[in-house]
Amino acid sequence: MQAYWRYWGKASGDKLGAGWHLLPFHALDVAAVMNALLDQRPAWVSACANSLGWSAAQFRAAACYFAVLHDLGKFARSFQALFSSCSADLVPIDRAPGYTQRHDTLGFLLWMGHLRHGLPHDILPEPDHLLWQGWIRIVCGHHGQPPREGSARRLYADDHFLPDDMAAALEFACDAASLFDDLPQAIRVEQLDTRAGWQLAGLMVLADWLGSNQRYFPYRSAPMALADYWREQAQPAAARVVAESGLQSCLCAPYAGSQKLADFIPYLSSPTPLQEYAASTPLAEGPQLFLLEDVTGAGKTEAALILAHRLMAAGLADGLYFALPTMATANQMYRRVGGVYRRLFAVGEQPSLVLAHSARQLVEDFALSVQSGGKPYAKDDASAGMSCNAWLADNNKKALLAQAGVGSIDQALLAVLPVRHQSLRLLGLSGKVLVVDEVHAFDSYVRTLLAGLLRWHAAQGGSAILLSATVPEQIKTELLNAYRQGLAQPVLAESFVSAYPLASHLSAAHFDQQACETRREVKRRVRVEHRHDEAEVIRLIASEVAAGRCVCWVRNTVDDARRAFDLLKDSISRDKLHLFHSRYAMGHRLAIEDEVLDAFGKRSDAAMRRGRVLIGTQVLEQSLDFDADVMVSDLAPIDLLIQRAGRLQRHVRLANGDRWPDAVPMVQHVEQRPEPVLCVYGPPPDDEAKADWYVRLFAGAQYVYPDFAALWQTQQALLAAGNIVSPGEEGEAGAVRQLVESVYGAAGERETPAALKAAADKCLGEAMSERSMALFTALQLDKGYCEDSSKHWMEETDVATRLADETRLVYLAVADGEALRPLYPSDDPRLQWQLSALRVDANRLKDIAPAWRQRFKLLLDRLAQEQPWLTEYDLVLPLLAGEEAGAWLGQGVDATGRELGVRYSLELGLLWK
Repeated sequence: MQAYWRYWGKASGDKLGAGWHLLPFHALDVAAVMNALLDQRPAWVSACANSLGWSAAQFRAAACYFAVLHDLGKFARSFQALFSSCSADLVPIDRAPGYTQRHDTLGFLLWMGHLRHGLPHDILPEPDHLLWQGWIRIVCGHHGQPPREGSARRLYADDHFLPDDMAAALEFACDAASLFDDLPQAIRVEQLDTRAGWQLAGLMVLADWLGSNQRYFPYRSAPMALADYWREQAQPAAARVVAESGLQSCLCAPYAGSQKLADFIPYLSSPTPLQEYAASTPLAEGPQLFLLEDVTGAGKTEAALILAHRLMAAGLADGLYFALPTMATANQMYRRVGGVYRRLFAVGEQPSLVLAHSARQLVEDFALSVQSGGKPYAKDDASAGMSCNAWLADNNKKALLAQAGVGSIDQALLAVLPVRHQSLRLLGLSGKVLVVDEVHAFDSYVRTLLAGLLRWHAAQGGSAILLSATVPEQIKTELLNAYRQGLAQPVLAESFVSAYPLASHLSAAHFDQQACETRREVKRRVRVEHRHDEAEVIRLIASEVAAGRCVCWVRNTVDDARRAFDLLKDSISRDKLHLFHSRYAMGHRLAIEDEVLDAFGKRSDAAMRRGRVLIGTQVLEQSLDFDADVMVSDLAPIDLLIQRAGRLQRHVRLANGDRWPDAVPMVQHVEQRPEPVLCVYGPPPDDEAKADWYVRLFAGAQYVYPDFAALWQTQQALLAAGNIVSPGEEGEAGAVRQLVESVYGAAGERETPAALKAAADKCLGEAMSERSMALFTALQLDKGYCEDSSKHWMEETDVATRLADETRLVYLAVADGEALRPLYPSDDPRLQWQLSALRVDANRLKDIAPAWRQRFKLLLDRLAQEQPWLTEYDLVLPLLAGEEAGAWLGQGVDATGRELGVRYSLELGLLWK
């Protein structure tokens, strides 16, 4: 009997069945899954084979053979000692060295130090060639990051393997090769293409995950001929696990043409000009990028879906991922995409639609959509419209593998950051249309990461669609040139046209910019008024409420929003006054979000809207599809004010605030409410503004918007124009493009006061620092899947997709004398703690106060034993019921150790002082 039958590959303490799975069998399981995964990617296999000068069969054979070798490190006696079976059938472990390196690194060391010199050339040509070295690095890195190579200190296989182990591994490598008749007999390139290498790394991670599923690959501890096991066990099981995990490829639906858009999106009976452009503009060959700039409400989402549909139907993509700036926007987009995504695929296909962000399990629609593998979709099922395979749904790392996805931009950015299993995300995005919404909203750090993602997405052959109300020319240049760099093309020589709305189309062969009209309903002129006294704003709101209108005031900080709420609550009934910000427990925040959408949303009527006031923070400007009759905003950068104004009379209504009856044709729907007015609350205009010009009025907001020069230029631009004109004519005062460029262009229309330039210079320096940090943090993908691609591989919880002050996840727990219970009750006990959590600034609330911790020590210790995941990294804050109903009290400390009182109320959220 061959020596390799004495090595275990998987082990379990379970008394049912075999106690271990022999290493040769696990190796074949994973290789069989790799083979089944390659069945889903014939075009990619052919492209990789061509790049190597091989046939497709030779590439498949090489990929599967190296997948067999992925766990060579488990032949190390140091690894075998991790499982003590006391069985004479396995190698003895009494002389085993210490297990000081992971088995992925051990496998790479074994190849480099022994196997490449001992493997016969008739099995693999030139076994010590760089091509095979890169390939073994990929398969050994199947746990989500490249193996260590001893860059800091030398690592040697002899320190971990006994001679018998190395001989057994070599014997297995030789015998396993007999399963693959088409192994290449010649090497024609120096090394594997880096783009193929990263995708192979993702496939290897995926193959190992699926091949380790004991449900499909039951443990077997008795030897069996390799060829028999491969044919009778591994390959049939691999086909089942790939199919039942939702990874099967889906045929794309044909595009019916621009005259039948309603067949794809039923409510598009009258497409907007931008949607007509998306439906009819010629597509380029190969990967391409579209940048669609149009006013809020112009139908950019539907235009993106039409373009994605056309790209998929043309064979240029096989799915899509919609990336949004926030979880709230992702939740809404998930519901919109959920209504049409099945029509992207051929009739009879069962594509998965995944929601990808850290709190998706709290979204009921997504929870209802999750289907177990192979389960049919019943027509009367609540989730029949949106379905997601359970295996894809159980972890964000797998989410991008679904045929269609909607989620936060962070989930996509993790593909280009040095986090474990990032190659799965890169694999999931390959072949998909990447749609990124609100591209103007990202800071320098996120934008630099996004540029890197676009660069690599283009290099992988992926198409992209970028959406925005309007993008400053500098940002447009950065993003489009990044994509062009991924296409191996020089930077754009053409200048950008100033027309707006504008559709830009970029490919390797051409760059086209086309001015578009916008739909009549969103062409409008919003008058801008300025207020400089808070009491005057309060009187204005009271007056509008008395007239029966609904009002929204967007504040720049949570504290300012609460202040406005307190000032208004005595004059406006509590059931008509709403407060929405980020410092509510997630369950309460979701409930408030639903409440706001009911009262101010698209389907609200005059009776529901009358006399209501919504006070909120930035979560309103991007998160919710609501519609206010009157809008007030604190002074903020011009692009954000334009965004906020987009929530002012967002949906066409009758004079009393009712929706137009469905029976009235859309062409007759005309806004009948009074002229839309945006009231901007800010400091008085001052041509000689001092450094504290903004700070005097907004002490807290100075940290949110520190570029006081941009704020001054924003106020000056609005004073000069008097209106925000959407979209406006080229050169027209108040036109959206004109306003944005007057603030962010090469030079403002007016000279910034000298005292404010220092703030602008500081912000410019911080932006450059953020860019440098992003470049330092991001993977160097061009180096290939190797240790040198980053010196800082880590878990995704330890890497930043956004730069911000340190935050702390706080679980709010009510002490009832016997236990600590989650503040937010839920019928699903698995979700109660997540629904009771919120993120806070760690500088403001760092920990529980010592005396408070001591008071609840027994309850905290008991909870740590019952729910260790709650307390290992995050903070559980015990609360006691306060004297008022709906309020709880606690004690904490800030980052300096100063003790503070903590109060949570259903009305105001979390406060400290």
